[in-house]
Amino acid sequence: MHNVIDRTNRFYIEMSKQVLSEKEYDLLQKLLIDKMPLSQAAEQYGVTSEYVQELYEKTCNKVKAATELICDDYYKKKLQELKRELNPNPSPSQIRKEKAEKDRQEPLYRSSFTFSRRLRSVMEALEIKTIGDLADIPLKDFQHFRGFKIKCKEELIAFIEFENIAYLFKGFSRWKKAPIVQLK
Repeated sequence: MHNVIDRTNRFYIEMSKQVLSEKEYDLLQKLLIDKMPLSQAAEQYGVTSEYVQELYEKTCNKVKAATELICDDYYKKKLQELKRELNPNPSPSQIRKEKAEKDRQEPLYRSSFTFSRRLRSVMEALEIKTIGDLADIPLKDFQHFRGFKIKCKEELIAFIEFENIAYLFKGFSRWKKAPIVQLK
């Protein structure tokens, strides 16, 4: 468990390298990686332990804010590499789980599939922004939403097949063959 914490600390320090001053970066390196006590770090900098504690807290908040703002693929890949180092031979179920989680977080607007205005407005009304948001709604419930008719169902089926994400939708193969019931 301790190894996981060290790898996570290294990951966050790597991410923060671009946004921290040299002093802040050096302090994080000493406290988190080198496991230097606060009193020893304070001695080295010629300041009080309270000042080092305060600087550490400010730096950690700065890193947290920066990591929330930066959603770069580079850092996601770096995090995956660190996970692979920890567990170099993941089981097939772990690989499927990671792929499913990655697919669920993918925003709909990143898809190269072109949505019609009608289906786009239905998704906006339902506040669907990611594939996970879409997959959370049972497919049989779509026919009850205003504006979701036969053309929208055909388009949604085409999108799911285009993105190859049918495994995220329970009962997809049955739902796509079932006729849509038009309520009057």
